[in-house]
Amino acid sequence: MEQKYIQAAIDYKKNIAGKFMLVEGALLKQRLDGERFAVTRKIDGHLQVLFYDGGKVTMLNSQGNQKAESLKCLDAAAQALKKAGVKQAVIAAELYVPRPDGRPRCGDVASALASSPDQLALAPFDIVELDCSEWKAEHYADTHNRLCTIFQDEQVKPVPMRSASSLDEVQAIYDEWVIGEGAEGLVVHSESPIVWKVKQRHTIDAAVIGYTTTERGIRDLMFAVRREDGLYQMFVLGSSGLSDEDRASIAERLSKTHAESQYVLSDSRGIAYQMVRPEMVMEISVLELVPMGNDGKVKRNPLLKYDDKQGWLMEGVTPGVSVLGITIERERTDKKPTETDVRLSQLTDIVPFEETEGANAKTEPSKLLERHVYKKTSGDKVMLHKFLLWKTNKEQTGRYPAYVFYHTDYSSGRKEMIKRDMAYSNDEKQIREILAAEIEENVKKGWEEVK
Repeated sequence: MEQKYIQAAIDYKKNIAGKFMLVEGALLKQRLDGERFAVTRKIDGHLQVLFYDGGKVTMLNSQGNQKAESLKCLDAAAQALKKAGVKQAVIAAELYVPRPDGRPRCGDVASALASSPDQLALAPFDIVELDCSEWKAEHYADTHNRLCTIFQDEQVKPVPMRSASSLDEVQAIYDEWVIGEGAEGLVVHSESPIVWKVKQRHTIDAAVIGYTTTERGIRDLMFAVRREDGLYQMFVLGSSGLSDEDRASIAERLSKTHAESQYVLSDSRGIAYQMVRPEMVMEISVLELVPMGNDGKVKRNPLLKYDDKQGWLMEGVTPGVSVLGITIERERTDKKPTETDVRLSQLTDIVPFEETEGANAKTEPSKLLERHVYKKTSGDKVMLHKFLLWKTNKEQTGRYPAYVFYHTDYSSGRKEMIKRDMAYSNDEKQIREILAAEIEENVKKGWEEVK
């Protein structure tokens, strides 16, 4: 595979598709502007970049990877380009599985690639290069018209587009396609250089598992959903939608539910989130769930286990999402943080999680970065503190953190002679700060470091 193809595919997502302005459908009249609109229907599939040269089409995803070399839809695309007299082209398209009875789903693509690839179709939506020249058009409508003259096969058909001359007409298209027919959203072009991605909000019931405060009360809440195995998947932080009265009241209530935690996360001020017992459930709304960043990296969420005695235990990390446009709508006093009421499928029904590249790859052994042991005696009583700092070398799997801190506290004169504590982080600076803070807190006068 030529490196220039790989880089071009990565750059397209980063520099173009990743910079659309996200707008809530209910606010499109306030946020959009222009006089001549080209409105396309957003297809829920996998972004691909097609490279046509020498009569053959090569398809790469936004990470620069080739998922399939031979597909019926790729052959159809090559035939269409050849028939149109095109010598060379770079085309952006969505790879998807058509659903005559409803909206295509992103998750269908992986299944079709594995079992029924002939079902797959392509929806071209942009031209990057045509006949060895950078494609330039005065308006997106010209780009779409050119795509329509090239691709006319049922398996390779440009995204549906309608023209509109007012925001009222754009709203009517949104109401028909998104509200009425369940489309994922719209992409709206005008004479402005801004391209708008218009979507509707999704509501999710989530457990509150942590918080930070300011003088007003709540600064941010930490939200998680729950998997069928009972683990909590933390996926978003936020507080938009709370009134000052809400912030004060919720902070007071949560202050009575503090819990111990191996998991440590700090906000932008460097203040750690206070973890709490999973008792409160909130209904939040989100504008978009993003399973993969513009850099091609899969989004990962912490996996946590709650134990009544030990508090929050870190179980690793897992492919997940980041969230755009969170608003807290209300408290759900009728719901509990169970696998049913705050179920994980609320997220995966909106967007399937991406698999981390290299998740099944061979991993390196963990490396011990630091080891400190301190001893103190008092009569017959022996006390020890052992601090270990590990680099796991398994963070690329998407299932383990990069760094682990481990503390063993031993006292021969105590009923519970051995106590253990752990913390995890993907940031080396943060984990070293945790190590230093724990040593400072636990090792006072009279302790001697031993090998």
